[in-house]
Amino acid sequence: MLPVKQLLETHWQLAVEKVTAVGPVWRIETVQGDFCFKRGKHGLGRLFFDYHAIEYLWKQGFTGTPRLIPTVYGNPIIETEHGHFFLTAWVGRPLDASAHSEWKTAAAALGGFHHASKGVTFPPVAKPQSFSGKWTRRFAERTEELQAFLGGLSASRNEFEARIKQDSAQILAQAAEAAQRLQASAYERLVREVEAVPMLVHGNIKAENFSVENSGAVALIDFDSFRLDVPVQDLANLFQSVLPACSWSPDAALDVFHAYQTGRRVDPAEIPVLLAFLSFPHSVYKEIHKYTTQPDRPLAKCMRKWEPAVQEMYQTREFLQKWANPLKKCVQ
Repeated sequence: MLPVKQLLETHWQLAVEKVTAVGPVWRIETVQGDFCFKRGKHGLGRLFFDYHAIEYLWKQGFTGTPRLIPTVYGNPIIETEHGHFFLTAWVGRPLDASAHSEWKTAAAALGGFHHASKGVTFPPVAKPQSFSGKWTRRFAERTEELQAFLGGLSASRNEFEARIKQDSAQILAQAAEAAQRLQASAYERLVREVEAVPMLVHGNIKAENFSVENSGAVALIDFDSFRLDVPVQDLANLFQSVLPACSWSPDAALDVFHAYQTGRRVDPAEIPVLLAFLSFPHSVYKEIHKYTTQPDRPLAKCMRKWEPAVQEMYQTREFLQKWANPLKKCVQ
């Protein structure tokens, strides 16, 4: 068993009163306050990338991501036989995904995060993480993967494959259209700009990774996926969570977009990229990929996951048809 209390008392000299496992982290209640203790998912170089990224954000005035708290020896990360660990403040409560006002505050925080990260620099000890420029190839590869699988479904082997066949034409059409949109957009230029002037993206934007403080401010937590990339990637992930939460309302989505722009102005060239990211049938692809790579996955689970994924694909298409032009007008 991991000696959490001992590690905290030894390295941070905390008077620990209670330790509670909360998903992949521990909530630490102490005389000095509440803290979040977490094991790093990656190597030390990657953790130092995250640490210096957060320090840069704070120096630029963005304090919406908790800092790593140094040990009594001045180290932001500890190395143990059980792995690498770090400590931050415990921030607020989870974002209420049904509260439109909280999504707007979260969007403004994300915009501020992107704006503050522009020009981020790192010392040699940090291992830079970059995903920049990979989405054109990834869309093309995923579209080819879908074409290969769906093209081989002439004879369905089970109920799930029969169900997939019903929507195969629409799946292929949306995947190909998204890949073509991205290819025709300014994505490659935006990538070159980020390579010249680096910018951080969170990499895992969803409701669970926003935390609401008592003041109403929203913090951006869980930095395991921080990397250098085009910020429109985070914006697309944000809307993939926002749209179902706001019942696919174009007006509500525009409210969230306007809130993001209070933190960072969106380049008009980013809009076609955003629309391409949103139009790709990500959830459908994910379920097909799992089916083809996990032969022991129960068919009942495949069927249960498939219906929401297909519904999302159709709803996204209908939504974007209504939203694209109003969105473009927002940045003209």
